[in-house]
Amino acid sequence: MEIVFYNKVGFITLLGREIQRFMKVPVQTILGPLISNILYLGIFGGMLRTRQVGIEGVNYLQFLVPGLASMGAIFAAFQNPSFSLISQKFQNTIQDINSYPISNLEKSLAFILGGTFRGVLVGLLTYASTIVFIGFELAHPLLFLISLGATSFLFASFGLIAGLVLDNFERMDFLLSIIITPLAYLGGVFFEISKLPGLLPAIRFINPIYPLVSITRAVYLGIFDGSIYWQIGIAAVMIIGSFLTAVTLFEKGIGIKIR
Repeated sequence: MEIVFYNKVGFITLLGREIQRFMKVPVQTILGPLISNILYLGIFGGMLRTRQVGIEGVNYLQFLVPGLASMGAIFAAFQNPSFSLISQKFQNTIQDINSYPISNLEKSLAFILGGTFRGVLVGLLTYASTIVFIGFELAHPLLFLISLGATSFLFASFGLIAGLVLDNFERMDFLLSIIITPLAYLGGVFFEISKLPGLLPAIRFINPIYPLVSITRAVYLGIFDGSIYWQIGIAAVMIIGSFLTAVTLFEKGIGIKIR
């Protein structure tokens, strides 16, 4: 594996390009997800405002906000690198990545950090928009930011993997609609998983979104229990594993080299 910063200027240039790419269309990449999350807050919060949650002293709106911030970060972070790479495949310019004078590790970091930035931005804006409704309900601001950053980094890594492996937008939309969206809904964003009927609560043990939402909710509310350390450990393993997988795929030229 090459040195991390073989070419700092090239790395910063590629990272800047990935950030500018989504900042050029903020209505689609930032405002759209933000409005969707506000609507979720209005609909679910309005209908279930008096719904009881299993955390003493916490109302449903307080329970919902960190889940929505996490979900916004997850989708935004995943979409940025995946759609960037698939767009280049559609334009038949994906092979140009091989000519970039930077290491594969730098390439991976640039795409992932671009997605991470977008995810954190959407997550923070989602939280900021809820202040009007429920006030400044944030127990640990720095930990909240770190949690959103870790969540975004993980799903930006997943997005990079998907962008390398998949070759068209139809398969990407299928992945988002059939796999990631159900996992988000069953990841504790809108309700407590433990209250699901039958065997459905067991889904949390195989759902990568569940520990991320739980961690973000814990630092948002300032309420920690013994399971949080296991969830942090699981999240750390997923982050390291997904990042190393993305770098390995880049080094092997999966989805980039002409076959």
